[in-house]
Amino acid sequence: MDTYAIIKDGIVINIVDYDQDPGNPPPGFDDSCIAVLAGSSGPGWTYANGVLTAPQPYPSWVLVDNVWMASSPMPQDGKPYKWDESTLSWVEL
Repeated sequence: MDTYAIIKDGIVINIVDYDQDPGNPPPGFDDSCIAVLAGSSGPGWTYANGVLTAPQPYPSWVLVDNVWMASSPMPQDGKPYKWDESTLSWVEL
């Protein structure tokens, strides 16, 4: 059994375990849905051109090679940081 992302109108609407042909939607989903291997995706992800993409975490982040990137790299000094969108910078926790 594999885990599939159920997609409707390009948006992941559910994640299900399913053991049938992924080209057919699982029971409970209409014919406008498709099923693709989910990987680490979840509801709210988008699907286009065969690629699942996570939701944009912050308005300032840009998509690079299907990975959301901040405008500045997170410091790599072993301390915990979080992104502060108001200052567009990493702040130490």
